[in-house]
Amino acid sequence: MEKFSELVSAFFSVLISALLLFSCANQIGPSGGEIDKIPPEVIEVYPADRSVNFNDDRIEIFFSEYVDKRSVQEAVFISPSVEGKSEYDWSGTSVEIVFEDSLKKNITYTVTVGTDVVDINNRNMMKSAYSFTFSTGPEIDFCSVKGKVHDKNPAGTFVSAYLLRDTIPNPRTQKPDYISQAGESGTYEILGMAAGTYRIFAIKDELRNLIYDTGDDLFGTPFRDVVLTKSDSIFINLNFILDYEDTTEANITEVIMTDMHHILIDFTEPVDTVKNNADNFRIIDSLNQKVYPVNFFYKGQNKGSKYFISLSDSISESEHLHLIVENVFDKKGNLNPAEAVSLVLSNKPDTTAPGLISMKTEYPGNVIDFLDPYMIVNYDDAVANQRLNQLFSFADDRGLMHEIDINKLDDATIKIIVKKSLKPKSEYKLLINSSSIEDAAGNTGSKNDTIRITTVNELEFSGLNGEVIPNDSTAINVHLINSQTNEIAYKQTLMTDFSFNFKRVRPGKYLLFAFEDKNKNNLFDKGSIDPFLYSERFIFYPDTLKLAARWPVGDVRIKFNTN
Repeated sequence: MEKFSELVSAFFSVLISALLLFSCANQIGPSGGEIDKIPPEVIEVYPADRSVNFNDDRIEIFFSEYVDKRSVQEAVFISPSVEGKSEYDWSGTSVEIVFEDSLKKNITYTVTVGTDVVDINNRNMMKSAYSFTFSTGPEIDFCSVKGKVHDKNPAGTFVSAYLLRDTIPNPRTQKPDYISQAGESGTYEILGMAAGTYRIFAIKDELRNLIYDTGDDLFGTPFRDVVLTKSDSIFINLNFILDYEDTTEANITEVIMTDMHHILIDFTEPVDTVKNNADNFRIIDSLNQKVYPVNFFYKGQNKGSKYFISLSDSISESEHLHLIVENVFDKKGNLNPAEAVSLVLSNKPDTTAPGLISMKTEYPGNVIDFLDPYMIVNYDDAVANQRLNQLFSFADDRGLMHEIDINKLDDATIKIIVKKSLKPKSEYKLLINSSSIEDAAGNTGSKNDTIRITTVNELEFSGLNGEVIPNDSTAINVHLINSQTNEIAYKQTLMTDFSFNFKRVRPGKYLLFAFEDKNKNNLFDKGSIDPFLYSERFIFYPDTLKLAARWPVGDVRIKFNTN
C-alpha cells in the first residue's frame, strides 16, 4: 500500500511539472468575459530609461499583458544597430533580449518597441511606439526629433534618420542610423541621437526590412535636413505626408471589341484623360496595310483603369488587327511611348443611343451656385455631334433662356457654364435635345430631357478668415479640405499679405492646410527619394473646423515654426 502511494505521488509530481512546463512554453491569456479591447503597453524596461555606464549583455521588456512573441521580435528596433544575432527569452509577459556580441563603448542606444506588437487575447495593437535610451558610457546623447506623419493610417510608419557623412544616404540600400515608429495619431519621436546633421524619411515599410522598396512602400521626404547640436538638441515639427513613388507607365492588360464601333481598354493603372485623347490610338490591319483612325476616347461609366475608344468607320474582316497606343500618360505623368496589342474583330452592331449617366453640380440634389454656375453631364457613350450648342439650353421658370458655354471634358463628359449670375434660391431648367445626340454609329435618342435645377440660398453659406504667420517671404498656399472626401474645396494664394478670407463656404467639416509654395506652381510638392527632392514645408491647423451656415469663423492663426 505504501509503495502504491509513492507511485501515485510520483505520477502527480510528473504531471504537475509537465503542466507547469507547458504553461511557461505557451502564452495563453485568460478566457471568457468581455472582449478585450485594451491594447498592450510597455510597463517596465531594463535598463531603466536614460541609464548610463551600462555594461550588461541583455535588456528586458515587460508588457502589461501576454503578447504575441513573433510580433514583438518584428517590432523591436535598436539604434544604432547591434552586431550579431539576438536571442529572445520569454518569461510570462516579459522578454529578455540577449546580445551575441558586446555593445560598443561610449554609445547611446535607443530601443524602440513598435506598434506592430499585438496581444494574445484579441490581437490588439499597441497604440504608440515605446522608446527608451541607455548609454554604455558616462553620458546620454539627448538630441531628439519629433513630429507627425499625416496619412489615413499612419500607425506603424517608420521614421528613419540617416547621419549625413561623406556620401548621400540611400534608403533603397541603407538601413537607418536611428529609427522610430508613428502611432495611431501619427506622432513620433526619435530619442538618444548624437549631435550631427541628419536626413530623415518616413517610410511605410511593408516588408519590414528597414529599406525603402519602390512601388511597395509609401514614403515621405523632409522639407530640410536636421542639424542637432548639444546647445540646440531638439528639432520639432518635422512632419511628413506619405505618397507612392510611381515610376511605371500604364500598360494595356486587356482589349475587347464590344461591338463594331467600340473597344474597351483596360490599363494597369488609370490614365490621364486630360493629356490623352483619341489621337493616341489607332487600329492597323497589318495584312492589308490599312489604318483605321479612332474618333473618340472617354471614361463613360467605366471605373478604375478601364476606358472606351470608339470609331465611326466599320472595320473590314481580318485576322491581323492590332491596336496601337502611343504617348499615353498616366496620372503621375509617366509616359508609355508605344504599345501594340492584337485585336479580335466583333461584327456585333451598335444599336444603342447615348444615355445620360449622371449630372454633377457643385452642391447635392441638382443645386448650383448663383455665382459662376455650372453643371457637368456624363454620358455612357461618346457624343459625336460637332455643334454642342444645339444640344443644350438653360432657362428660368418663366422660360427665359440664359446664354451658356459648353466644353468637353472628355468625349462623353460635357461641362455647361451659365455665362451670367443667376438669382439665389430660384428654379431653373437644363433642356437637353437628346433626340439629336448622336454616337459614333449614328444612333440617337428618342426623347428630350428636362432636368430641374435650383440655385443655392445666400444664407446657407459660412466663411473662414485668419492669418498665416510665415517663416519667411515665400508665397503661402492655403487650402480648405473637405474632411470627408479629402478633396480641396477652397484655396487661396498669399503673396505679401498673409491674411486669408474664405467667403461663401458651404457648411461642413474642413481641414485647414497651408504650405510654402517654393516653386510657385500652386501645387503641394511632396518631394521624391530618387532623385532626392525635399518636400515643401506644410502645416495643418490642429483642429477640424466645423463651419455652420450664417456663422463664419474668424481670427484663425496658423504658424510656421522657425526651425
